[in-house]
Amino acid sequence: MSIAKFIAGQLRQPAGFFGRRVMVLVLNRMNYSMNTLALEVLQLSPDDHVLEIGFGGGELMTRMASAVTRGKIAGADFSIDAVDICTKRFKQLIKSGKVDLCCANVEELPFEANRFFKVCTVNTIYFWSDPFVALAQIYRVLKKDGRLVVCFRPREAVKNQKIMQHGFTLYDPEEVGVLLTKAGFRDVQLLHRKYRFEECAAAVGKK
Repeated sequence: MSIAKFIAGQLRQPAGFFGRRVMVLVLNRMNYSMNTLALEVLQLSPDDHVLEIGFGGGELMTRMASAVTRGKIAGADFSIDAVDICTKRFKQLIKSGKVDLCCANVEELPFEANRFFKVCTVNTIYFWSDPFVALAQIYRVLKKDGRLVVCFRPREAVKNQKIMQHGFTLYDPEEVGVLLTKAGFRDVQLLHRKYRFEECAAAVGKK
């Protein structure tokens, strides 16, 4: 197995010693700028109930917890190792009932309908085997007028990276916008940001 293929697999689903000790820390660092964009677009309030899909090492969740002081935060991640690490990291918040974490696929979210005011996901859309099933699940768990924020790196910004040849489905921002619209989301907006040499995009839709 090539190094690029191994790293790509770890980005999709951190696992084992490398995933627990290295990859979750890498995810926290490499997603920092995109997490900043997600926070900007989410416009969190103290009483929000928010779901993060694919929380990795928990960097964004830490920042969300500072903003959501009276509400609740849930997280679903495909990696049991990421869940285990963040269960320890957020032990006190979980104990208090403010944070709820689970290991789950975006296509089978274990939450009741109309639960969340806001849902966000950062750098996960590339790995969704069926985007319409995933978006249907997100739509189901959002409250009426709830907001979805999908952050990702545009195809043109990363298409020449070798790692992207292994299990990534890349998207132009306009393609993600079409996906959200076809899935039933309204008032879809596309945002672009550049942080130094990093290009980020966000697709935002309302239920």
